[in-house]
Amino acid sequence: MGLADRLRKLREDWKRIISVSKKPDRSMFYLNLRVTLIVLLFVGLLAFLVQLAFSILLG
Repeated sequence: MGLADRLRKLREDWKRIISVSKKPDRSMFYLNLRVTLIVLLFVGLLAFLVQLAFSILLG
């Protein structure tokens, strides 16, 4: 299977994905946005607390 065949198959796969997918409605979009931001804040807070604990322990 050559490079041209792989690229052709990749293009066909992308077309199939685009044809099946649908745009989320406003409420689903905002739900996803809220969940993403909450997880991002949680991970950031957790990283800050770990860094703070190590800086206190190691002085």
